[in-house]
Amino acid sequence: MAGGPIVTVVDEAPVAGSEETATGRYVLEPAARGPWDPGSAHGGAPSALLARAIEARAGESQRISSLATTFLGPVPLGPVEVRTVVAKPGSRLQVVHAELRAGGRVAMEAQAVLLRRGRVALPPGVGQPWPELAPPEGLAAAPRWFVADGQEGFHPGAIEIRPLEGELRTPAPRGRSAWLRLLRPLVAGETPTGAQRAAAAADFGNGLSCPVPMDDFVFVNCDLHVALHRDPAGEWIGVRARTELDGAGTGLTTTELHDAAGRFGTATQTLFVDAR
Repeated sequence: MAGGPIVTVVDEAPVAGSEETATGRYVLEPAARGPWDPGSAHGGAPSALLARAIEARAGESQRISSLATTFLGPVPLGPVEVRTVVAKPGSRLQVVHAELRAGGRVAMEAQAVLLRRGRVALPPGVGQPWPELAPPEGLAAAPRWFVADGQEGFHPGAIEIRPLEGELRTPAPRGRSAWLRLLRPLVAGETPTGAQRAAAAADFGNGLSCPVPMDDFVFVNCDLHVALHRDPAGEWIGVRARTELDGAGTGLTTTELHDAAGRFGTATQTLFVDAR
């Protein structure tokens, strides 16, 4: 991965016992910038950071099975603090709560379910991957999107998008599929885990599949729920997303998550919708 990290670690206390709160302080770099506000992060960057903090609380041979995050407001670039606590310890099932604080307020909350990695003999044909998306090799990378020339941002500076159909700025009433991969490390010196890559990519579902013109409407996701029935493998995360909107000013994006072997999970986002 080329370029500096998306997040800089300022201070991380050793992970405490399951009954203790663990706290880390970080800086969201300009590479985390999102499309709506030049001073705020794209949701994928802090979501991946929360996944990383939660994974640090995992027990032996546990993985994130679901990650539900709620955005309580914009996540500003710059200093942030992440706190995690194990709400329900256990070797088979563990629940971890997390919050990201910035500017004296809680900007994001998250709850994760971690399940043990076991070995279960399933009947023949059960557990086989879903049909995969067409591979990313040979697809063209999407051009710069929203972030102005000369300004760093999550896309395209920190994550690459290769759509399978359609130009990203055009409406996608039937949904859109794409492959995404991180171009920079989340944290310097670390290779992002599958859960971190999935959290970073899943937040793009609503933007990729919005059925209305981006220049005329705002469609901001208020939350992000990622459920993984297996660990994704490889650097590419494939998304097949569809967004449904209602005249009441709300919407829902549903995103299939894929790797080279096929589907490994699902993400949903509830949306606040309004005319610009």
